[in-house]
Amino acid sequence: MSSLKIAIVGAGGVGGYLAAKLSQNNYDVTLICKDKHYEAIKQNGLKVLEYKDEDFVVYPRVEKTVDDDIFDVVFLAVKSYDLQSACKTIEYCIDENTIVIPLSNGVEHQTTIGSYLNNGIICEGAIYIISHLERYGVINRESYTFYLLFGSKQENINLKILEQIFNSCDLKTTNSHNIQYDCWKKYLFICAMGSLTSYFKEPMGYIVKEQLELFIDILIEIKRVADEKGINISNNDIQNAVKQATHVPYDSKTSMQLDFEKGSQTEVESLTGYIVKEAEKLNVEVPQMKKIYDKLLSDI
Repeated sequence: MSSLKIAIVGAGGVGGYLAAKLSQNNYDVTLICKDKHYEAIKQNGLKVLEYKDEDFVVYPRVEKTVDDDIFDVVFLAVKSYDLQSACKTIEYCIDENTIVIPLSNGVEHQTTIGSYLNNGIICEGAIYIISHLERYGVINRESYTFYLLFGSKQENINLKILEQIFNSCDLKTTNSHNIQYDCWKKYLFICAMGSLTSYFKEPMGYIVKEQLELFIDILIEIKRVADEKGINISNNDIQNAVKQATHVPYDSKTSMQLDFEKGSQTEVESLTGYIVKEAEKLNVEVPQMKKIYDKLLSDI
């Protein structure tokens, strides 16, 4: 089990945290990241500030590029707009047996990655975690929330060993047999919450306390699009999304909101924009999302 060679592209709140936990448990993990991340981790190690638990520092293998090694599994833990660059980074360290799992927000990444890579078994993944990059080389996990899912439509892809590895690191993980639905279920929440926190420039707690009715309206609009695409998002999924929102610390911000605040590139197209554009193709009414999307585009 420990012989799997795992690479993680991206050292932010998701990739950095996964690499740190795998390294802490002595798994063979390589963290591939950009210059400032690389320099900070090389010099000081990778530090995790754990929510109400003991902080820790690890020293994983860290590289800016890798072209002399073949990995068994590669996680793409980057923003959706960086997927093409991430694929270029790994194209020489994968072969036809390498499992590639994107963890970016969105629901179309398998197709996108397939257009960038000539090799690899491209799966799908979704992660629930509230964490962010405190500074280069330091990851802040803000709550106990953690759930990792990955899977493939191909029945002959065995991800059970990978599931066991992550669970042995005290990371709740499931090898899903309905990963497309699971990705949409996560998208339901993060699309609605990311769009609204960015629109109102307020944290998640504000949305729950002051804009709950609008949050539910947005969830329903996303469900309409999913229904037309044959994705079985249920009313119970909407209720669970609302319940999930009530359990998030009041001041927690979505990654898209943080990007807007920093004036950085955002995932507005893969989140808000995707629903608006798919709705137009499918002749589905999404008036609230359209209003929010138009406003967010004007803020860029």
